[in-house]
Amino acid sequence: MFTALYLKEWREKALVFFFELGILGLLLAAPFALRGKTDLQEWLVYAILLLFFPFAALILGASGFEAEFREGAWAYLFSRPIGRPAIWLAKLSALLSMFAALWLVFLIAWAALPAVRQITSGPRVLLAPIAPLTWSGFPWWSLGQSLFLLMVAFSLSLLHERHFSILFVALILGLFFPAAAWSLIISKTGGFMAWLAPAKAFRTLLISQVLMALAFAGASLRTLVRSDFSQPRKQVRTFVGSFTVFVVLAAAGTVGSALFIPVPAERHLDFMGSSDGKAVYATERGLFSYNSASGRVRWLTRRRSVIYWFSSIANGRLAYTVQNFESRRDATEEIWLSNTEGTGRKRLIGRATPGAWPPDDSVQGLTISPDGRTIAVLTRNAARQGKSRPSATTTLWTINSDGSDLEKRSLEALFPDGPEENLWVAFVAWAREGKVLIILKRHSIRPVHWSLWAYDLERKTASKVRDSAVPASPWRRGNSTPRDLLVIQNRYRDEGPRTLALLNLVTGEETEIAGSEEPHSFSAQWDPTGEKLLFFDKRPDPEGRASYFLTVYSLTAGKAVAERITTDLDGIVHHYWTAWMPDGRSVLTLDIKGRCLRILGTDLQNTGRIDLPVRIKEPSGLEVVGDTVLLQDSGIHSLWRLDLGKMRWKRLY
Repeated sequence: MFTALYLKEWREKALVFFFELGILGLLLAAPFALRGKTDLQEWLVYAILLLFFPFAALILGASGFEAEFREGAWAYLFSRPIGRPAIWLAKLSALLSMFAALWLVFLIAWAALPAVRQITSGPRVLLAPIAPLTWSGFPWWSLGQSLFLLMVAFSLSLLHERHFSILFVALILGLFFPAAAWSLIISKTGGFMAWLAPAKAFRTLLISQVLMALAFAGASLRTLVRSDFSQPRKQVRTFVGSFTVFVVLAAAGTVGSALFIPVPAERHLDFMGSSDGKAVYATERGLFSYNSASGRVRWLTRRRSVIYWFSSIANGRLAYTVQNFESRRDATEEIWLSNTEGTGRKRLIGRATPGAWPPDDSVQGLTISPDGRTIAVLTRNAARQGKSRPSATTTLWTINSDGSDLEKRSLEALFPDGPEENLWVAFVAWAREGKVLIILKRHSIRPVHWSLWAYDLERKTASKVRDSAVPASPWRRGNSTPRDLLVIQNRYRDEGPRTLALLNLVTGEETEIAGSEEPHSFSAQWDPTGEKLLFFDKRPDPEGRASYFLTVYSLTAGKAVAERITTDLDGIVHHYWTAWMPDGRSVLTLDIKGRCLRILGTDLQNTGRIDLPVRIKEPSGLEVVGDTVLLQDSGIHSLWRLDLGKMRWKRLY
């Protein structure tokens, strides 16, 4: 009986289908008749994709129950030995097959005729930034919108006998709901998703249309099952009541997908720093803190789809930046402070901050003092940038962790050529128990020149520390340098040999600990006690091959006390992660090829091996926090913990 109803629908609507098929054939043949008339050919894309298919879908959908209204055949339809849901499904299946046949004809012409592909590529240029599905050149967006309109028109077709009225109402509703969804997506309520995450905005719009189409279909089916079609007003009330419930569920599903289901490009897991056995990571779901002592993970903030450009952690406190959007072109960077236990979260600086704070300036650097009481901020006045010569004014600010004493500090000593000098500055370290800030300065374009500066917070003065030098150790945000010793690399990007040295920030004394004839960047790590330094040194081995030497330098001995040679240069540069073990007596390395962690003893020789879980696909980001090891899987952006006491792996995120 289902097949009989399906064929009956085809017979009744065959005239409509073949009429639409003839119109489509004429439109597809038009490019060949209009050769050389570029302007007219461009209009064909609108005629086919924006007019023909949507209106063809509306006409097909609105004819769903037209015969029953026209012939008064409701009683005959329901007298058949088949359930009402099957009747509804048979009618919809017939219309969908006609709709699919029209698109199949278009697909064949699109694949076989270059002229057709050319005229349909116009909207792809406009939609490609927000619609990855259009990159193939096929107009999936038109297919989806037409299918949505067909479903709306079909769902409404059982409510009224006037075919024109159904067409008009279906067109209005079919355009209103997608427009309303898109308006929310681009608004502040929707987090300006279309501008900040276009791929996610497009996916959210698609999900909203699918769920709204299901809401129309559900209301239509429920109305057909429950109504006797003798009371039109009651029938409309049933449809409206059902649709209201379903559209609320559709809206909830759309919002839920936007909040809880990230797009692949949105997923990320970034290490923000560690302090006192606690590590903080930024993810697409917000910030969370891991406590190595308790093994617990705490959410610090659940703000989603936010990029935390700058952060700093020290003494159990985390300072970080967040962008607050009032409109597409009105964004202000805010500075927040939180305890790593998830308490005491508050905004220190924002749009409404009183005083001289510039809300339109961009934050270029952020650091919290080792005692967690002072936050230093670098801002840049982008409004003063010129088109021909990129330049800006950089300003240093300090504020207490309780939000008091916001102070603007002068950096005039860093700008010998005035504030319009082309330069970039960044924080490097705290020195002298948090009383001095070490700042890295880069100025001029060709050649680039680097220098290190010290800013005394008490005296409010800046002085140059070293020329042609950069820090050579990854600075753990907020930590002071051990014994006020800064690991520096001299002659960075300059010609000639480079040296790795220890710079005493109090006396200015410099101690060279390694050198290299070949250009490369040193990477140094202090052990937990601040007595030994682990770094890579590139130099020829005894056989004359270019090699990397993993070296341990001891402050007490005043020399290198251990080294390990490797000739796998690519593996070192791109796939080699190291970290000191908590006792400071051994080193942990990540062996990606061997899929394991290797433990190196005091002589940097292998003393142990820890295999990685099979579920970790792309290991990276090795960190030792407390008595645990944290390892990232950059493939799926997951975080794993290794308990060094029990030697057990556990996925944290």
